[in-house]
Amino acid sequence: MLTIGVDVGGTSIKSALIEVGNPKNVDSYEILKFFSLPTEALKGRDAIVDNIVRSITQFGCLDECEAVSVASAGTIDWDSGKVTFATQALPGFTGLELSKTLSEKLGRRVVAINDAVGALIGEGMLGAGKKYGSVMMFTLGTGLGASFLKDKKLDAQSVVDTRLGHLCLYENGRDCLCGKKGCAEAYVSATALKKYGNENLYHLFKATDAVQRKVMTDFYKNLTKVALKSVELYKPDLIIVGGGVIELAEYWWQSFLKEYKSNCNTPIACASLGNKAGVLGSVYAMLNGTFNQQ
Repeated sequence: MLTIGVDVGGTSIKSALIEVGNPKNVDSYEILKFFSLPTEALKGRDAIVDNIVRSITQFGCLDECEAVSVASAGTIDWDSGKVTFATQALPGFTGLELSKTLSEKLGRRVVAINDAVGALIGEGMLGAGKKYGSVMMFTLGTGLGASFLKDKKLDAQSVVDTRLGHLCLYENGRDCLCGKKGCAEAYVSATALKKYGNENLYHLFKATDAVQRKVMTDFYKNLTKVALKSVELYKPDLIIVGGGVIELAEYWWQSFLKEYKSNCNTPIACASLGNKAGVLGSVYAMLNGTFNQQ
């Protein structure tokens, strides 16, 4: 069957035309086409929704697709597909009935889930975590997504959007897009690394000057702090780190592991599906998950 999966972030919207042989066979998901276009978040909610629709219709085969799924930034209720909370990374999204809105525009059922949850399901079911029971995943992008797969039933109880990205790491610390101060994502995200280190992450990871090296040392310590908190609260069998920052893992991962392993024994791994985890995970969730109202 033909399906379309979409991954909505604060910077870009990725979409994929995916052929699925058997929904329960993790080896039967094949991406036929993959595109990315700007979110244009500053233009507001309606513009973002229009761009999501464009990312779906650009394949020109919507009528042939049996299912459409969207993984989006923001806290999204699993059963209803409603955005219950979103930062200014997606202005106006709080309160949006995302799955219902897209279904009405496209004339077919659309399932909407959180983007970190989508990446988690992609990695947990099809990627680095498929041999493990419970999996925690951090998505390092515009913000810090943190989601937990308690078991593989894929229902409202088994998939948890932990919102650890808004765990307070430092009282009265850096400003966060959520309006609070000291949140983890203000220290552990691509946005934070660019703002306080170097707009070019490759140059930051290769830098030798003391200021930029301290940015990276602090990044390792803060990511470890968040990981330790996730182990304390959820006790995952595996932690996976994904998102845009992991694409440059060859330049920083081993240094991070030294900090992490000196503080934590829980297995940790890089994501294996790259920037395609969200689209694959959203489609897998839609075909295998239990949703009460979507």
